[in-house]
Formats: sequence, C-alpha cells, structure tokens
Amino acid sequence: MKTYLLAWNPKLWRWHDLEETSHKVKQGKKVLDRWGTGTSRKVLKGDRFFIIRLGEKPKGIFASGFVTKDSFQGLHWDKKKSASGETANYVEIQYDVLLDPESQPILERQLLNMPALSNMHWDVRMSGVQIPKDVASELEIIWAEFVKQNIS
Repeated sequence: MKTYLLAWNPKLWRWHDLEETSHKVKQGKKVLDRWGTGTSRKVLKGDRFFIIRLGEKPKGIFASGFVTKDSFQGLHWDKKKSASGETANYVEIQYDVLLDPESQPILERQLLNMPALSNMHWDVRMSGVQIPKDVASELEIIWAEFVKQNIS
C-alpha cells in the first residue's frame, strides 16, 4: 500500500456539499467520492490518501481514507476543459475522516514543517503525489492523535 496526497484549492473549485458530506462521514456512513489525481495513473485500490487544502486559509490536512477503485480516465472536472473533450485521471475514494475546514479544526499547514514530516513537499500544484513511506508513517501517527484530540 502506498500513500498519496490529494489537493483541494477552493479558489479553483467550490465544494458545495462539504458540510453535509463531512456530517455523513462523522455519522459513520460510507461516503464514496471521485477525486482527480493530476498526471498520476499509479494510484491503486487499497492505497491510502490524505487531502490537503491549499490556496486559501485555513490550509492543511482535513481528510483521509482509502482508494476504492484504481486510477481511471474521465472527462475533466473543469467544465470548459470537458466541453472540449479533455480528460483527467481520477480515483474513487472512501473517507474515514472528512473535516469541514470552515467549521472544524484541521491539521494546519505549518505543522507539516516539523522534522518528522519535512521530507515531503506539501505545497503541491496537483493531486496524486506519493508521500514517502517514512513521512506517511509519521503522518498517520500525527493525524490519528490530531483526530482523537479535536474531533468529538
């Protein structure tokens, strides 16, 4: 199993049902979603993912889960690009944690600079970047503790 960083920039795409989806995940409901993986086609079913919010504050990790379907191509998420037939790479994901950054604390971006996580470039321009194994192991520990302390 590999671990990947997926990215969300609210300046590029507004997530209109984030609050509702976050609530469903918190209730323990199975929530599947489709997420772009940039140029990566190597993300496979069973891989772990974390989603980072970039572009506007608050920035940081706010979601995690597992990939439920190998990478596949589909029409681009950008309506203008899809109208011209452009495609993008996607995976199907299932959240185990999904926080709403507007109303809940998230693992803030500056905390990702700590030495245990510094072997990763967090300010990515696209999704689908593999997190090195040593960093992923540390992130799992830090994320689990963060969720335990902040989510009730």
